[in-house]
Amino acid sequence: MTETIEVGMLGFGTVGSGVITRLRQAASKIEQTQGLRLHLAAVAVHHLNAPRAVELPIGTRLTDSIQSVVSDPHIQIVIEVMGTLTTAEAAISTALQHGKSVITANKDLIATAGARLIALAKRQHCDLFYEASVAGGIPILRTLTDSYATDSVSQVVGIINGTANYILSVMTATGQSYQQALTAAQAAGYAESDPTNDVSGLDTSYKLMILSHFAFGQALTLSQIQPIGLTAITAIECQQAAQAGYHLKLLAEAQQQAGQLYCRVAPVAVPNQSALSRVNGVQNGVAVTSQAIGHSLYTGPGAGSTATANSVLNDVLVAAQHLGQPACGTAFNRNQAQLSVRSLSQTVQRYLLFTKLSTITIEKCANNRHFSITGQTRNCYESSPITPTQLADFIRLCGHKAVTALPIAFSTDWALTAKRQTSSKPVAREIVKLA
Repeated sequence: MTETIEVGMLGFGTVGSGVITRLRQAASKIEQTQGLRLHLAAVAVHHLNAPRAVELPIGTRLTDSIQSVVSDPHIQIVIEVMGTLTTAEAAISTALQHGKSVITANKDLIATAGARLIALAKRQHCDLFYEASVAGGIPILRTLTDSYATDSVSQVVGIINGTANYILSVMTATGQSYQQALTAAQAAGYAESDPTNDVSGLDTSYKLMILSHFAFGQALTLSQIQPIGLTAITAIECQQAAQAGYHLKLLAEAQQQAGQLYCRVAPVAVPNQSALSRVNGVQNGVAVTSQAIGHSLYTGPGAGSTATANSVLNDVLVAAQHLGQPACGTAFNRNQAQLSVRSLSQTVQRYLLFTKLSTITIEKCANNRHFSITGQTRNCYESSPITPTQLADFIRLCGHKAVTALPIAFSTDWALTAKRQTSSKPVAREIVKLA
């Protein structure tokens, strides 16, 4: 026997259109395998007469009243794909207060207001799911919740912003400047007209905040992550790194070590031996290291209407199965911990150094700070493991000429880090340029 579930949706943009398309395409399979018929009862939009890429299903009401959807007594599940912060939080809160389960793809909202909404959902015995908020087409959150339930995760590293990855991939492959690569990304529809959140590392940080909670039970804040964007990276540095056996990636990292959680969002040199170095273009990849499974890599599209819509609808199906059951209102993520949070920039690690200084000068500066360097390509060197203080002093000694220091992924010497601990001279940025 097929049960009909009444669904409302807020937003009819790229993801909303994808939800309608996937719902239409998957309706028969959903009914056959799940015994459910998802009826899209209403869709709330900002402009009723705006052109739509997809036609609404017959019988679906289009409205410009969010309130009429979130308070409709017949609607059981609300999908929020309109974005925004204040408006979305108010809408989701109202839906939960009216006893409706909610599915959202809003990573900014979950990262910044998720705790409030999760607590409200628990009080109201409603589901709040947000699989699509991180790496849209990769079911990484549910994988961490279900497949790692009996495992212990020690590290999560991800390329989780398609715009940034596309730009760095183009700069490496073609030698185009950052601005040229950004323009190409915008022309291809891979970058917003205002790409600030993507290229500054803010978008990646929001996703890492969510990932960390699922992987380690520890919430992160922006002040703890202190993201570094990619706008200072040059095509020459990308190509020199590639010649040296590395690919520059905007990496999200979180690693548990000796009861502490180390995190970072920054451009990092990823060794070619790592599978993450081969995640190119707009693709996303999340590498998980755990006690039982070991090393795993999950790749796929990080955005796009159909990929994100697929994650949204999978959440809808889980919520639909929970309706009227004791499981309804169980937190999506029940992993909780209290870990001391530190920055990976404060560990002892190796760096790629880009400079036009002579080899004699750069070696002299390195020797002065008691570490060694190895020439990789012209104007590109690799350091031995160094402390934050050594790095800062080295940059100072190099003088007025330009030096860029990029951390090398997976190069932290944890034994030396434990011995020397954090320097009393914090390094504000790991990408250090002197001009």
